[in-house]
Amino acid sequence: MEKENVINKIRKLLRLQFNAEKIGSTGEAYQAAKMVRKLLMDYNLSLGDIEDEEEKKSSMTESEDMIAADKYGNIWKKKLLSVIASNNLCKMYTRTHNGKMFIIGAEENVVVVKEFYIYLLKVFRRLVIERFNESANAYMIEGKRYTDKGKNLFFRSYLEGVSDGLQENYDSMKPTSEETALMVVHNDRIEDFLVDHGYKMDSRKKRAPRRREVLGEAYEAGAEDGRKVNLSKQLDNKKNEQLKIEF
Repeated sequence: MEKENVINKIRKLLRLQFNAEKIGSTGEAYQAAKMVRKLLMDYNLSLGDIEDEEEKKSSMTESEDMIAADKYGNIWKKKLLSVIASNNLCKMYTRTHNGKMFIIGAEENVVVVKEFYIYLLKVFRRLVIERFNESANAYMIEGKRYTDKGKNLFFRSYLEGVSDGLQENYDSMKPTSEETALMVVHNDRIEDFLVDHGYKMDSRKKRAPRRREVLGEAYEAGAEDGRKVNLSKQLDNKKNEQLKIEF
């Protein structure tokens, strides 16, 4: 097969992959990505051979900044956004000068990540109150009660647990990264975007995080709710892609 024919076939497969992603056909998207990967390897090609510079630049975008600060610490919000982004072909970054978060990825994926993140913030903020009340009622039956410090610890532990459960949820639904070129493709585009826009990664060695007290029952309650989120997508009357969440 001549090189030009191979490139045309790869372009068709990339369009198929893109359209499958848009309608939530994960299996079809992964199959197309696997074929792309195989052809790239067999013919010693890269994505740079497939797309011109304008195509690569126009396919990537950067979200607006999002606030990480929270009453119960910024760790849970950063973890939540990072998990959602990395599992939707995007990457989350934090600005060094103000600590705010932003996402880079293909425009349609950035929209999905942002909407899912905003929605899950509301979901887990509601659920943490429900789970705390359940635990507090059980404590009352035993003649015990939460202190204000204990309540804050419950909330923080629960919220930090949801991201780990959510990642397990994602892991249970998709093939491994070795079986697909999908993430590699988008990571390459994100790296190109960072270079083109003059971003420099902080190469300084990060300090190990301080050991933090975690309330096991609250953390596991959060992780369990993260595992239960329905990750399936649906299209709503030709509007932008919506995410259906059920527990």
